[in-house]
Amino acid sequence: LDSLLQERTDMSTLLIIVIVKLLTLSSVCSTQMEWGDNLDLVDLHTIQQGREHIKLMVVFVGESIDLECRVLFATYPVNEMRWKVDGEIIRKPGDPIVKTTKGDVFIEHHLHIGNITEDMDGSTVSCEYAQAQNGSGEWAAFSEREEAVLSVFKVTIKTSKEICDTCVGDTQLIFKESIKSSPGETNVSKRIKSKI
Repeated sequence: LDSLLQERTDMSTLLIIVIVKLLTLSSVCSTQMEWGDNLDLVDLHTIQQGREHIKLMVVFVGESIDLECRVLFATYPVNEMRWKVDGEIIRKPGDPIVKTTKGDVFIEHHLHIGNITEDMDGSTVSCEYAQAQNGSGEWAAFSEREEAVLSVFKVTIKTSKEICDTCVGDTQLIFKESIKSSPGETNVSKRIKSKI
């Protein structure tokens, strides 16, 4: 009886080890998304659970931005990627760049937004990757997503008529977020100071 119990315990232990290894393998091999390298994309100061995919994009009024979205460990056939700004789908020309390395599929897609305006402060840009098609061949679920919330800053020059006429004296440059501030967002403050 003891040997039967020992054998059953050994089998249970082995089964648990196999399940843990399979779970680990599936989490490593599952599709993942991330932003490409961009110094103006900064992490939220406090990242809350479920918001790990959100970053802040620090820009000045009049700047242009280039965003790169990456999908790691995808599979063939490559599914659809799409961009949205404030929930509206952006019709973007060009196909994603697909690379295969040792059987793993990697996808890059790019979006250019020119001439950032003040009213874009707080806007959300998202990149989404489709995970499934419905029966009619349309993409049913865009379950992978990366988001960037724009923190748009403007520069105000404060001076007097006398300084303008004589070109002598001090002038103030005031950097302020256009519409709403990001209080407590130390990463935004650090990035805007490094841009100045």
